[in-house]
Amino acid sequence: MPNKAKDVAILNEKENVEKASVNNTKISNKNRTIDNIKSSSEVTKTFKSTSNKKTINSKAAKKASLSSGNKKSTSKKSVSKTNRTSTNKKTKNSAHILEYYDLPYRYNETIVKVLVQTPSVLFVYWDISDEDKQNYIDKYSEYFFNDTKPVLVIYNETLHYSFEVDINDFANSWYLHVPDSNCTYKVELGRRPINKYAKIDNYLYISSSNNMDAPNDHILFDSLNNNVYFRNVKTNANSKKDISLSLFKKVGKIYDVQNFYKTMYENEDIDFDRLSFRRLPSS
Repeated sequence: MPNKAKDVAILNEKENVEKASVNNTKISNKNRTIDNIKSSSEVTKTFKSTSNKKTINSKAAKKASLSSGNKKSTSKKSVSKTNRTSTNKKTKNSAHILEYYDLPYRYNETIVKVLVQTPSVLFVYWDISDEDKQNYIDKYSEYFFNDTKPVLVIYNETLHYSFEVDINDFANSWYLHVPDSNCTYKVELGRRPINKYAKIDNYLYISSSNNMDAPNDHILFDSLNNNVYFRNVKTNANSKKDISLSLFKKVGKIYDVQNFYKTMYENEDIDFDRLSFRRLPSS
């Protein structure tokens, strides 16, 4: 019996030793895992710190680049501003050389002017000042310009006749076709009533124009000498040429193109009565 008890006690001690060794291995494993976790956390911390440093450095670099870019842009802007100011200064300095003015639509004065476009066409422009318009309204009625119409009276002071052209209040200029050239014309602006409400007689004078001489409309060979004189610009010597037998002398007094052609081609077989000197219509 005592031998059996010793054996049991030995077995128990072995079991306790094995349990203790197992516990020690577990504790050591736990400590290792804790150490590994701590080391990994330290690694992550160092990685984070390095990454933070990198991000901070990259942000600083971005800020530096932005600041340098802003400096460049501001320098460019300043350069552009200086260029603009210089160009503005140049334009301001050159403004006194080049000037531009718009012609006004009207000068607000009562006036009639006549100009010559061709020997048979006159150009007339006119205007009535605001003050004169108001005077006509105050004198006659509020609807004076609605109850009357404007007219142009053309006077041929050379041949002593006149004729009238109806115009409208929407125009301030007109082309007039006159029957006679080489005459002095004058144009008068007036108004005539168009209904029974107009408080004027048959005609109301407004204003008259300047006298205008219409030019001639035919070829002039009235005075042609027999001789033509030439001067040599190098020697300053004068020479004379007789043209009494030339075409110019044959022309004589010709007043239209058809007679001129008849004189030039008097020996040609041309039916001048059927010959038209007007421009043919385009095909």
